Amino acid sequence: MYFLNPSAFYLLAFLPIVVLLHFLKLRRQRYVVPSVMLWLEAIEDMKANVPFQRLRNSLLLPLQVLFLLVVVGGVARPALRQFGGLAEQSIVIIDTSASMGATDLGKTRLDVAKGEALKLINQLGTDGQMMIIDTSRPLHNIRQAFTSDAEKLRQAIENLSVVHTPPTLKAVFDSVAVYASVPGAQVVQNPDAVGVVFISDNFGALPNSASPVQIRKIGLGNRSENIAIVQFSVTRALTPPNRYQVLVGVQSFADIPKEFQIQLGIEGKSFFADESVVLPPKETTSTLFFLEDDERFYGQVVTARLDIDDDLPVDNVASAILHPPPKWKVLLVSDRNQPPLSAILKTDPHVILNQVQPSDYHGIGGNDILIFDQFVPDPLPEGNIVFFNPIGGLPFMPIQENSQPTQVIGQHPTHEVMRDVSLIDLEVKASVRVQLPLWGIPLIETNQTPLIWLGEQDNQKVVVFGFDPFDLDVSNFATSIPSAPILMSQCLEWLGAATSPIRPDLVKAGEPVRIHLEHISEVERITVQTPDDSVQELQVRDSRIVFTDTTKVGVYTVFVDDEPFGRFAVNLLNPQESDLSPPELGDDPNAAIDPRPVRSNLPEVNREIWGYAAFLALLLLIVEWWVYHQNRGFR
Repeated sequence: MYFLNPSAFYLLAFLPIVVLLHFLKLRRQRYVVPSVMLWLEAIEDMKANVPFQRLRNSLLLPLQVLFLLVVVGGVARPALRQFGGLAEQSIVIIDTSASMGATDLGKTRLDVAKGEALKLINQLGTDGQMMIIDTSRPLHNIRQAFTSDAEKLRQAIENLSVVHTPPTLKAVFDSVAVYASVPGAQVVQNPDAVGVVFISDNFGALPNSASPVQIRKIGLGNRSENIAIVQFSVTRALTPPNRYQVLVGVQSFADIPKEFQIQLGIEGKSFFADESVVLPPKETTSTLFFLEDDERFYGQVVTARLDIDDDLPVDNVASAILHPPPKWKVLLVSDRNQPPLSAILKTDPHVILNQVQPSDYHGIGGNDILIFDQFVPDPLPEGNIVFFNPIGGLPFMPIQENSQPTQVIGQHPTHEVMRDVSLIDLEVKASVRVQLPLWGIPLIETNQTPLIWLGEQDNQKVVVFGFDPFDLDVSNFATSIPSAPILMSQCLEWLGAATSPIRPDLVKAGEPVRIHLEHISEVERITVQTPDDSVQELQVRDSRIVFTDTTKVGVYTVFVDDEPFGRFAVNLLNPQESDLSPPELGDDPNAAIDPRPVRSNLPEVNREIWGYAAFLALLLLIVEWWVYHQNRGFR
């Protein structure tokens, strides 16, 4: 609270005058007694304490003093500082991503954000209108179109809930840019009258479409005491015994060391001893668990959990589905005898290999994966493909031959195909130069062109080696042990996953899951049960169904005609959402961070509340008048 006229407090100098007048007020009462001697002692006592006796049984003096205090306080013009400056048309964007479920403010950050948004509604002018947008899925994030109905706005805000997907800021601000720049959009007639307020705990990833818009920010959060699972995978060992390998990567976002346990269980039952970890601030650690191949575990859910009480529980758990060893039918189309390649493929326990000459190739023929060695069929088949040195060109991209040696300058640090692979010393004397399509992901890059890359387009996965990897006169790839066999095995695993009925069955929140049904004409109903036990019915149009509502962390179950069809797991695994550091409102990263849990760059305005003081003074005056007349009547 602030006082706009603090000099009014000098009027408190009248307070002693009120007390003095109370003492000087003459009070004579007549008493009839049989003898004055009986009252001498009492009279002497009263004479010795006259000022204090005047205060006995007196309610008028406190009421008068309180009345004077309230009047002086009202004259001092008390005011509350609050966010102001709302435009005639206001767009309020509320972040609903996973980090908004943090409880560092005593309740979730989203609950605090709702409270701030409700305050903005109270500041809306009589002619003002407001739109409510959240940062969840596009097409669903406009929660309330422009309206001046405060009740509708409040209801839209109260209905918001946390989703575990990353915020879709580009789609949100693209929509905002339309409302802010196109005259006549919706009810907006004056684009300059549109104001945008963004309530979030992270302003570091605003898209370019937000640049033309003046954004007022309300930041939430005051600490980052959080430990998170940021990496989780379940694979099989490449060599016997074929055990499951469960990798759990944990990162600390806290400012002090944290001690906790990593627990691993299958369907809620523990088969492992807890792993004790002491993690320094801002550090990362990984723990590898081994699980024996047992038919009892096929189709079961393995879950890693951190036994720690931090500010964001949703990133303390990660799950996956255990599967039996896969078998892939691999067709190698080549007119060459390449012992290194044949050895890698034949020793892979998951591969059933068949080789044909290019002249004998007549289509996919029921195979899961096709490998074309210096041969590109026309047209391309529908299956998943590996190309070795496609010097004849590819239908989806131009290719030029490059006879000059190339130098590797980097490799993809996080892609699953590159796990435990190091090819930074790869030497290649001849390759093809390509212009990567938009959907391509480079795995090994050189100073001229990507050497190895992959991608997915129209439900087809492709891996391309832009050189001859198994010709020792061209490259040393075949002798790169163990990286070469590991890379080939993981490429086949990445391609072979596309043959599963549910793929992928381990995704991050917000990523789509494909459901493939062979006899779609015989299917009447497909439903998905989400982690909160709600059921969503899917539209059946063809055999390839895409489920996109992976907004909650947990295990999802697919039912076909009310019979269980399969399961998939959704995990957070998002360091950006797990980092709960207080947001920076300005553009200067070196600026001091505001320690307040709720901070804003909205202009603050004074809301005067002297009217409440005047009303209270009037009530006190009425009470004082009533007490005075009650005392007179009693006397």
